[in-house]
Amino acid sequence: MSGEETAVADFVGRFARNPKAGIGEEPETARVVMSRKRLVVAAEDHITIPLSTVVDVVVGNVPADLRDLFDSTVTVGYRTDDDTVETVLIEGGDDTMSKFRTVLFKCLLNGTKARLKHPARIGGRVTDRPVRTAKLSISTERVAFTTKAGTVGIDVTDVVDFERTERAPDGTSRPTLLVRHTDDGQVTMSSLAPSSPRLLNLLGRFLRIEYGRLLSAVAEIDLNEPEKQLLVAVYATDGDVDFANVLDGDAARASNVMNALREKGLIEEGPSGISLTTHGQVVVNQRIDEVNV
Repeated sequence: MSGEETAVADFVGRFARNPKAGIGEEPETARVVMSRKRLVVAAEDHITIPLSTVVDVVVGNVPADLRDLFDSTVTVGYRTDDDTVETVLIEGGDDTMSKFRTVLFKCLLNGTKARLKHPARIGGRVTDRPVRTAKLSISTERVAFTTKAGTVGIDVTDVVDFERTERAPDGTSRPTLLVRHTDDGQVTMSSLAPSSPRLLNLLGRFLRIEYGRLLSAVAEIDLNEPEKQLLVAVYATDGDVDFANVLDGDAARASNVMNALREKGLIEEGPSGISLTTHGQVVVNQRIDEVNV
């Protein structure tokens, strides 16, 4: 790394190059150094990866035959000069890899441009917000978009779902992310189209890290049938419903079920009434087909 570059990450870890299932070779120890331009894995042989060639970042997904050899990992996929994609799996301590992951995404995404409509929808209503060109910036739990009109953002802990589409906010055909997220108890959707499919993939990976944790958390929540019915009723009516009528007019039973949903962190009460929390939104998205309403 040249003297003109400043290291933003520098630690000793272990790595495997192009790890594949069925190959359980012992990982090598290496010094991992990263600037805002390149990532270097320095062992017996140096691996130098210009960050402009990084096409994918995966956290914690280790081939089955290597899981006994690696703990906290980040796998970086990059395009080589001969237009093939290679990968390097890097391991370190939990705190080290958490910091490295955040710094890596910052180096890859900060300052890149996207076309943005935020929010594009509030509830089921399409907004008249203009489509703007924005610069991205990444922090541990937030994606911010700076436009001439100011800065807006999405807390990744509020993301309840996202999908890829080919219709950009300005109506053109372009790879785009539709991100659904909660805002003061209301579900909104933002439409954002990074300047290249590569950047869209990397931004999607960043969002999926926190969203994956959220899915894991809600997968552990057990719900009985009355709890499912009331949860979907809150979703379907934005909280404006006589909950006792959902459970055959039994007000005391409805009150008990609502308290159980509060204790599980799935609903909350605010100035506008009862609404789903982010966890509640994800539960409904995942399980709505299980309930007949």
